[in-house]
Amino acid sequence: MKYLLNVRNILLVFMMSFLIGNLSAQNSKLVNISYDPKSDSVFFARMHKYMAKIRKTRPTVALVLAGGGAKGAAHIGVLKYLEEKGIPVDFVAGTSMGGLMGGLYAMGYSATEIDSIVQAVDWNVMMSDNVPKTYYSYEKQLYKQTYVIDIPFKGKEFVRSLPSGFLYGLNVYNMMSSLSVGYQHDMDFMDLPTPYCCVATEIVSQTEKHWTSGPLIEAMRSTMSIPGYFRPVRVDSMILADGGTKNNFPTDVAKVAGADIIIGVELTMPRDYGKVNNVADVIMQTAQYSGGLEAHNNNVKNTTVYITPDITGFGMLSFGTKEIATLIERGYKAAAEHERELDSLARIVGNNGRKMYNKKAVNLSNTEVKITSVEYTGVTEKEQDFLNWKIRLKPDEYYGKEQLEIAQSVIYGTMAFSQVTYRLVSDGSDGYKLIFNCLKKHENSIGIGLRADTEEWFAALLNFGFGRNRIYGSEFDLILRLSSSPYLKLEYSYTPIRAPKFGASLKIHYRTLFGNGLFRDPKDVYIEQLVHNELKVYIADTHWSRVDLSGGFRLEHQPYWRYFSSEGVSSGVNWKQFYPFVYLRFLFDNEDDRYFPNKGIRVSAAYDFNFKDMHYVSAAFKGTIPTCKIFSIIASVRGRYVLGGVAAYQYMYNYVGGTLEGRYYEHQMPFIGYNGGLMCGDILTTVDLDFRFKVYKNIYVSAIAAALHDGNVNDKKLVMQNHAIFAAALQFAYKSKFGPLMANVHWNSKQNRVGFYIGVGYDF
Repeated sequence: MKYLLNVRNILLVFMMSFLIGNLSAQNSKLVNISYDPKSDSVFFARMHKYMAKIRKTRPTVALVLAGGGAKGAAHIGVLKYLEEKGIPVDFVAGTSMGGLMGGLYAMGYSATEIDSIVQAVDWNVMMSDNVPKTYYSYEKQLYKQTYVIDIPFKGKEFVRSLPSGFLYGLNVYNMMSSLSVGYQHDMDFMDLPTPYCCVATEIVSQTEKHWTSGPLIEAMRSTMSIPGYFRPVRVDSMILADGGTKNNFPTDVAKVAGADIIIGVELTMPRDYGKVNNVADVIMQTAQYSGGLEAHNNNVKNTTVYITPDITGFGMLSFGTKEIATLIERGYKAAAEHERELDSLARIVGNNGRKMYNKKAVNLSNTEVKITSVEYTGVTEKEQDFLNWKIRLKPDEYYGKEQLEIAQSVIYGTMAFSQVTYRLVSDGSDGYKLIFNCLKKHENSIGIGLRADTEEWFAALLNFGFGRNRIYGSEFDLILRLSSSPYLKLEYSYTPIRAPKFGASLKIHYRTLFGNGLFRDPKDVYIEQLVHNELKVYIADTHWSRVDLSGGFRLEHQPYWRYFSSEGVSSGVNWKQFYPFVYLRFLFDNEDDRYFPNKGIRVSAAYDFNFKDMHYVSAAFKGTIPTCKIFSIIASVRGRYVLGGVAAYQYMYNYVGGTLEGRYYEHQMPFIGYNGGLMCGDILTTVDLDFRFKVYKNIYVSAIAAALHDGNVNDKKLVMQNHAIFAAALQFAYKSKFGPLMANVHWNSKQNRVGFYIGVGYDF
């Protein structure tokens, strides 16, 4: 038996040697036209010299990793198996996710380290441009939580200003920046611990860009810039997208670089009509055979060992924790299926593992580095002083990943930049220069808010902001609300670089209030309609993330009103009805989410005085108590008090109703058991208890109990009416990227009957 095994091993070694010799004899050429053939020829000439030195002792080995989105996690399993076998790797080439995995390997990370990195990443965050809300001012948080679409534009060049992709890739950049310290300067990729090349596509010339030198992070980011999902990377005169659109399995690059042995890992997709169903499938199918079927087949023929992990059931965005772990296991299993070939290969090239020709990259997650200076690109000197004041990084101190990403998030949170990245460049001694690369947004933008519900059917909010995307200076906004209660608002404001902003606004509002809601017996429904104009002059501090503080003077004007009910119609016109106010607003909010908080409190207070000895005082408290991962109790208490006599006009009284706060009047309080709006007395207090269950991912079910009590002030004595209303509701909610979807069935003791509400979209 031992004799037979030895004979078999000798035959395998002989066959492998023959195969290597045969592959080396083949003509080597690239499958696609190169964007920069001169640069490529220089790189390949240097690679040939490098490979020739290695070839004096053994054949050279290249590793080629294909693209495939999340399915690229299978590469990690293959890397683990190769390391266990001790097979050296002299050159790494990759495309898209294969380019990312290959880049990490080329920087010196082991397969186990890459496994830990990938599995520790929150890929929902990674595949987004989101930064925590605490890095935005409260004013900007409200903007982001109101408008589902924000389109920056430049002057008349609106169409040309539209974004070229869904995401910039901010968090992907952050990850690569934190993992590549020591290799963030313009460099030759032969100077990495293992020489490396990744493939991108130059969009204008439709040629293949071979990244062999330059900024490593830009190279890795561009190779995985999925068209339509990520915005292309612009470097020098190039516009670069995912290399998978030209060459998803670049074994030709490894062959031309002088590799004798090529271990290729491809994430194949069957060419099956029934399995090309969505955008991701189309992209993958296009990428796999992007250079044509013949070119793809030639790339497969280049391989000495061709490994194809089983990726059945997984897609480009299968970034869940369990999915990633399973893909890594399948990659390992796929490599193990080639054990005989790899063992024979190890006998030819040795099993001492790879030799790194330079030091491994620094990982900021576990190593702090000394920052000797902070620099910026793309900002003025005045803006730089402001940003330094905001991020508060001190020279000659040691910082890690968390502190640098906080600083980057603070800069991005100004909403003045379309991208903010950082890189660390050696200062020549023991420290690094921290350079923030800032690309300014177009100064103007259009915000679009959309919602639909059973109160107003449909509402749209359009915000044309001129000068909005500035760190400081003037801003003019034109805001138009289209609904059954439309309004037009014109606003000018000026924001000093560190001081509170001040401004003035004019709002013309045609209000329509549906008393008791739309779905009621006509005998119970009443409708209030009025024209309400408002001129406001204010000052507000807009630099805080958890506090909103403002105050000023406003002049309200109500020239027209009309009231419909089963008893008839009444109306009035009086162009002399002006009501001057001074006001003050305060809010503290540290909730982790506006619509579905898991923790935090929200406290607000407001005071209005209308120069007729009338005072309007209101306060509210909301707190979330998390009891476990799936269950929270949310308690809310609200109150508003009209003091000093009879309200100047009916709309100034207290109102409650519905799920949306301030739907009809700014001071209207929500009340879950009552659709529409209900006018109450001078003294109004409401209490809500929401027992909320998170039943699956972004799906919530709540049991809600509520109560209100109101009274009147008569001859400066508080006379409490026996007017209490109780309510209960069962509510379903879904947290989507386009705003919450809510549906509830509710009951209140005043009407003693069941109602319902359905709504989708952000509140406005």
